[in-house]
Amino acid sequence: MKSLINRAIEEFLRATYGEDLVQSVADEEAVAVGRLAPLGAGFGTGALERAAFRLSKPLPEMFEDLGGWMTRIEPVRRLLRFSGRDFKDFLLRLEELPGRAHLVLPDLEVPRLQVEAEDQSVWLVMLEPDPVWQHLLVGLIRGMADDYGALCLISVEGLSIRIDIWDEQFFEGRIFSLQGAQLSGAVSS
Repeated sequence: MKSLINRAIEEFLRATYGEDLVQSVADEEAVAVGRLAPLGAGFGTGALERAAFRLSKPLPEMFEDLGGWMTRIEPVRRLLRFSGRDFKDFLLRLEELPGRAHLVLPDLEVPRLQVEAEDQSVWLVMLEPDPVWQHLLVGLIRGMADDYGALCLISVEGLSIRIDIWDEQFFEGRIFSLQGAQLSGAVSS
């Protein structure tokens, strides 16, 4: 499990910030442990901390960006899109996220969540506080708002994440089909 998470962090850094940053973070890890380590061996939350320091970026923002990046990975996006027909429905079903994640990655410990809704606001309360997960979830929610085409304001308030939905159809969201990716304009031979 740890190697899968480390690999995801490495790929996030590579896709978002480029190979030079990935290599410099790997080199710093090699110096820290006093030996050459294979690429990916030192990638974990420590790699995000080193990358955040190099980029002069707050670590919570790096976790949010990682969560947003994860929504662009098609299997993750599909798993999340199965959670609701529209953005608000998706939010209201986030309590199911730990169970869904457990089906795919049994060793992944996702904190239990409680969802509370009032009018156009949804509160996501972490029943097992974890600042890393809190910021990852903010990024996931931000990415899924874009995926659904929703306009919202997301804020962290203590142990809660507040989502104020202003317009669920602000722009056209990404196409989603239960049948998977569909080819458009395919050339037949």
